[in-house]
Formats: sequence, C-alpha cells, structure tokens
Amino acid sequence: MIELFSILIQILVVTVFCYFPKNAYSFIYRKKGDFFQCLETGAIFNIFILLCMSLFFRKYMNELLNIFLIIYFIFNLLFLVKDNFLNFNKKIFKFNSLIIFFFLLIFLFSVDLANNLKIGWDAQNIWLVKKQIFTNGGDILDLKYTPRDDYPYLGSYLWHMYSKLSFLGYEYFGRIFYIYIFVLSIFAISQINNLKKIENIILILLIIFLIYKINLFNGYQEILNFSLLILMTKKFYIFFKNKNLEKNFYLTLAPLVLIINSVIWIKNEGAVLAMIFLGSIFLLKNIRFHIKIFLLSSFMFLILGKYFLFDYIGLANEIQKGNYEYFRIQNFFDFINLNRIFLVFKYIFFYSLEVLIYPISITILLILINSDKKNSFILFMVNLLVLSLGFILLAFLLTSFSLEWHLWVALDRIMFQTSGFFIILIPLFYDFLRGKNLN
Repeated sequence: MIELFSILIQILVVTVFCYFPKNAYSFIYRKKGDFFQCLETGAIFNIFILLCMSLFFRKYMNELLNIFLIIYFIFNLLFLVKDNFLNFNKKIFKFNSLIIFFFLLIFLFSVDLANNLKIGWDAQNIWLVKKQIFTNGGDILDLKYTPRDDYPYLGSYLWHMYSKLSFLGYEYFGRIFYIYIFVLSIFAISQINNLKKIENIILILLIIFLIYKINLFNGYQEILNFSLLILMTKKFYIFFKNKNLEKNFYLTLAPLVLIINSVIWIKNEGAVLAMIFLGSIFLLKNIRFHIKIFLLSSFMFLILGKYFLFDYIGLANEIQKGNYEYFRIQNFFDFINLNRIFLVFKYIFFYSLEVLIYPISITILLILINSDKKNSFILFMVNLLVLSLGFILLAFLLTSFSLEWHLWVALDRIMFQTSGFFIILIPLFYDFLRGKNLN
C-alpha cells in the first residue's frame, strides 16, 4: 500500500517538475495553452534543465544544485496551482475525464512496471552503470570509466534524478519518468484533431494498444527518443499549420530545437534522427529559407557543443565504438550487394509484424498521398519515411559486425525508435476519414 501511494506521489512530483506556466506558453505560441500543452512544453524544458544540471561537477556543486531543485519545484508548483486551481470562475473542479484518464494510465503502467522490474541486458551493462555513477555521487568526469563511454548519458541522468526525487528512492521510480513522457507524448499527438473527449480517449487507447509493452521500460533508451520524436513531429506540425508563428520563429521553434538537443544526448543515433528530420524539412518548398538555416545552424551548434564537451571530458566521440571500422569508400560495394540488401529487407519485413506502426504508416501515406498529392505536410511525412528507411538500410549494410547477428539484436529497436516520427499519421488519418481538409 505504501508503495502504491509512493507511486502516486512520484507521478505528482513529475507533473510539478514538468509543468510550464500558461502565461509563458501564451507568450511563445500566441495562444492560451491547456493543461496538456503546458505539460508537453514543460517536459521539454525540464529535460533541458536537467541536462544543464548534469554538466556541473556535482562534487563541488551538489548543495547548490539541491537548492536550485527545491526552488524550481516550488516555482512550478505555485504556477500549477495558480493556473489550474485558483480561478473559481472557470469551474476548475468540473470533472475532467481526459486528465483523470491521463493520470490513470500512468499509474497503471507504473504498477505494471513495479511488478516487472527486469532490466534489459544493455540497460544493465551500459545505461544503469551510467545511472549509478551519478547515484553514487559521481559526475560527468567519471563517465569515462564506464563500459561504453562513447554513449550519451542524458537518459541515465534522468533515471537517476527521478529516482533521487522519489519518496522511497527505488531505482524503478526513475523509470516512471520514462512512462510519463511516453503517455504524455501520446496525449499530445492525439490532441491535434480537437476531438470530443470520448473520441480522444478511443484514439489514445488505439495508439497505446499498437505500441505498449512493459519491456519498453526495462532501462533501454529507445522509449525516450520514440516519445521525443512524437513531440518533435507535433511541434513542427503546429508551426507548419500556423503561419502566424513565423513572425517569431526563433521563439516558437525553441522547444523544437530543445527536443533535437535531447535526442542527441540520449542516443548516438539521435544525431542521425535529427538529420533525417531536418533533411525532410529542407526538401519542403514552402518553408522559408531563413527558417531552414536557423534550424540547421542550431543543430550544428548543438552537435559541435556535444563533441567538444565529450572531448574535454575525455569521452569517446564515435557513432558506435568497434563498429564501421572496416568501411571505406573504396570498398563500398563489398558491403552493398544484393544478398545483404535482401537480408536487411527480410528482417525489416519480419520486424514490421512487431513494430506495427511501420506497415500502418506506409498504408496511411499511400492513401493520403493518393487523395492529395500536393499536401506539403504529407510530402514531409513521405520524406521522413524514405530517409528513415534509407538510414536503417545503410546502418546495417555498412556494419562491421556479422550482418544477421546485428539485424537480430538491433533492428527492432531502431525501427521502434524511428516509428515515433509516424504516430501523427494516425490522428491525421482519422481526420481524413471524417472528411476534414488536411491542409
């Protein structure tokens, strides 16, 4: 009973830390934000703030960081109460089924996690090790002593911080944050339609039914990038649909840039995922050139910042240490041949039966592009799909590992991670079925 109560408290703690004041949201997007929009934006800023905190040498800054966290929590709590519970004229105590459903899902998934505490092999040997560095009082300088020092650490740091901020201090309480971001991303993407609450709930349940497995939260980092790619696509969709946001594009695109930064700091392939996303934008004709340059410049700044920091700390700067070391331009066709291509596509087909978002997305895109060949956002999604599949194909064709072994152990996770780009197609397809114009 105490553990269940602690789970509830932990969910509330995460909510407070992830809240973003409504006035600040209105300032950025030029419209009032609802509870979920404030949480969505706040979660993005929260991850960025915790990343910044991780850069301090905790051996010398620990007390100061603790004071900052207390102030940060109190500040967010005050705005959460002010925005949602102090204006009695808005009938804020009215039953809100969607918010209750949101917290109920997080609670149920958290209880499921509490009953399935198994941590995956990579998580035990890589991500948990990094998490324990911070838990045991270490800082980023100590990461060079971990087994895979070339891997980013942000997901592990989030794991550590939310375990530390929990009532009981259990390890898995940090992974409740993973659940929180996952559920929040599904709610965020389902709200682009302006549906009735019952329709919204059905749509959310459908998406979760297609995706949810408890082993998504076994310490692997793919679930974080998957959820962030959902938010990344949504943020761009909102910007794309509202031309008024272009007037202050550097401000309205700031959350998108922060998501890109988070993805880079969670997994090495995050940099490639960001490039795929930006490349798809660059292929669009109706996005102004100066906006494209802003996004590209931001990305280059973030990549270089991470590179120089890793170099300063003494961490390896490699895509995947021990892999791709045999590839050279001159032996390109030793890796690219029909047998290897066939094998990759065979495994893509095999794992498509597990990562259902891929065959569903392809089917939806074929229907939508056939109905409206000039819809720019649908063309953007086609670009994303082609570039994502191209990345998957090259990532495995050029591997220095045994190809079939590498496909067996890694392809499903890569496919799941990139499938986050395409979740938005489900609510868009629902709009299409209702006869709504997608332009």
